[in-house]
Amino acid sequence: MIADYDGTVLIVSHDRDFLDKTVTVTLGLDGSGKVDVVAGGYADWEKRRTVRAPAKTGAPSTKTAPASPELRPSPEHKSKTKLSYKDQRDYDLLPARVEELAATIARDEAALSDGDLYTRDPKRFDALTAAIAKAQNEKDAAEERWLMLAEQVEG
Repeated sequence: MIADYDGTVLIVSHDRDFLDKTVTVTLGLDGSGKVDVVAGGYADWEKRRTVRAPAKTGAPSTKTAPASPELRPSPEHKSKTKLSYKDQRDYDLLPARVEELAATIARDEAALSDGDLYTRDPKRFDALTAAIAKAQNEKDAAEERWLMLAEQVEG
């Protein structure tokens, strides 16, 4: 049922096979304090994570590694597909904006779950409903923009 659902579902699971068969984007936590965003399931995230691990043992770098290196272009690829300043800024900031909007939607939906809200305060009910719709539209647009930029980065 989850795979056939058109909307967004956040799944937290340790079942790697289930994730590989179900998800289209993985937010991986590797213990470094960063969240890795990878298109695909757990196996895709693990491949990216394994590829990234040897790079950390190399010569020390003065730059901080980006939060999602697997979606950032490699240095060789960067010269081929360089994003404009605005696009790069969007690419870097949109994941946090999507999380912020998702939290806002969840908060407003939790307020709407009060069964007596409509009878007690119909104006608040209408305001919450409108706010959820607006935030969902903005979140969808931000996700689409980020995916478009990610495709440009990946080539």
